[in-house]
Amino acid sequence: MLLEEPDIEEVFGWWKPESGGRPPGRWSAAEGTRLFAVAERGVGIIGLAALTNIRREEQYARVSCAILGEHRQNGAGHWSMTELIRRGVRLDALRRLETCVRAGNTSSRVLLESLGFRPLDVPGFPTDNAPIGSYVYLRLDLPAASPGYFPRGVSRRLCA
Repeated sequence: MLLEEPDIEEVFGWWKPESGGRPPGRWSAAEGTRLFAVAERGVGIIGLAALTNIRREEQYARVSCAILGEHRQNGAGHWSMTELIRRGVRLDALRRLETCVRAGNTSSRVLLESLGFRPLDVPGFPTDNAPIGSYVYLRLDLPAASPGYFPRGVSRRLCA
């Protein structure tokens, strides 16, 4: 399940100005960020997922997700990214999403490409044959009307 603020705000030090927290500053979350804890029933928090740099007028955001090693390769990353994208579409009307992965991280790149992300041509960051340790940038452009774009997958012990 994805757990959004306010519970996670105090744990990770993220404050949103509209929730009555302290004003944005150097170490607080900027407006335009949604942070989620990825949790699995019976286990607890197994990762973090975020929508950052949300620009509603442009229907744009960056997405990121990090799952604990022992929970990778069992669908948690795919489910989390799918749910994160769904929430971005539902809550912020997002249609353009970007992210990056380390060049050698084939499993993450395959996961993102399975969700529709495509390499983005960024000067200085090659899309193919990138040196290990560098980054590949990816973008997902959703259709203007995308209800049902992401089919519901097997829920496992993760739930929305």
